[in-house]
Amino acid sequence: MTVNEMMQNMPLTLVNKPKTVSRPINKLFASDLLSHVIGYAEEYDVLITVLNNINVLGVASLLDLSAVIFTHNAKIKPEIIERANDLDLPLFTTPLSTADIVQKIASLG
Repeated sequence: MTVNEMMQNMPLTLVNKPKTVSRPINKLFASDLLSHVIGYAEEYDVLITVLNNINVLGVASLLDLSAVIFTHNAKIKPEIIERANDLDLPLFTTPLSTADIVQKIASLG
């Protein structure tokens, strides 16, 4: 699956303007502890989190993640959106909980 396919089939709102949303998705990785993400997430994973700070982007860039989804309708700070655009990293929000969005995306296959 690609980020675009996920975006088209899920209750997600793209909050920034990445150049591309065609990156592949390796797997979903849900965590709110960035050290855990650094230790266990892999290239092309999609990070699902409630954390709403600039450090999320540092981790996403370090690991070359395909996208970040912020759950519970998080209001993303403008500086995070701007930096994500520089990194060409798609950022999404969803009204769903972390557990619910993981279950829905996993059902796509």
